[in-house]
Amino acid sequence: MKKQLLYIAVLFFICIGCEEILFEEDLSDASLVLIAPADGSRVENTSVNFSWDAVDQATGYRLQIARPNFENASQIVEDTTVTATTFNTTLLNNAYEWRVRAQNSNNATAYTQASFSVIESEDFSARQVVLSSPADNTKLNTTTISLQWGAVTDASMYRIQLLDSNDQPIQEETATTTSIQLMFPEGVTKWQVRAENNTQSTIYSTRVVTLDTMNPTKPILTTPANQASLTDPIVSFAWTREAVEGTIEVDSIYIYQDEQLTQLVTKDEVSSPSDITLDANATYYWVVRAFDEAENKSETSDISNFTIN
Repeated sequence: MKKQLLYIAVLFFICIGCEEILFEEDLSDASLVLIAPADGSRVENTSVNFSWDAVDQATGYRLQIARPNFENASQIVEDTTVTATTFNTTLLNNAYEWRVRAQNSNNATAYTQASFSVIESEDFSARQVVLSSPADNTKLNTTTISLQWGAVTDASMYRIQLLDSNDQPIQEETATTTSIQLMFPEGVTKWQVRAENNTQSTIYSTRVVTLDTMNPTKPILTTPANQASLTDPIVSFAWTREAVEGTIEVDSIYIYQDEQLTQLVTKDEVSSPSDITLDANATYYWVVRAFDEAENKSETSDISNFTIN
């Protein structure tokens, strides 16, 4: 009897858990209220804050921004899912339409939308330089980098600075156009641009670039030993490689059926050691090559082979 009661209790709690998962509240009849930017509003700042009211039982919100509107969109400038009820992005001076829907794992509300426009402030110092390239936190492997930004009305020139890790300027240049090529030092560097006229200047707009020009070192294969004879199709692969300071490095293993490395069996991004299952009664040739986030590449390791009997 006790066992039966225990069994019923377990089933009861399992069913409650299933009901919570399967019967998540239907959002299709709920409505979402936008707060800002309000419909028809004019925003005097290229950094735009979007906000809306929370919807009960929603686990996320999908936000889209179109230019100039969704019916005749020349560009969808943003399409993202967030869990908060706020979002911030930088937009060029233009007309826009934005919309948001609440959603959970089963369903979603209808979109609620509003139009707005981004205009330049009459106060020159309140205007903002919109940086366009490279993107923030980009990793690059070329020392000469082209910086680009949007034009600011009434600007006579732009001041560009490179800052070190302590936010101290290490280089300063000026330009009358909206782009410049500069030599960046190795490592993490902030770059910032402001617009100036004869009497005023805007605040700086800032992004970060990581420069990494160093190739990862060549991997050295250790296991299985060259020309090893194995019986287990689950093969443990291992190699060594000295890490190089810079961006994150990863290793890729390539396993082939021929010594010329033309018949690829498998390729995986793995760490050492790693187990890979292969077919028996075959000879395999394998190499490892390292890559980093800045797209630097190591030399390919020497070729090693083994046979699974």
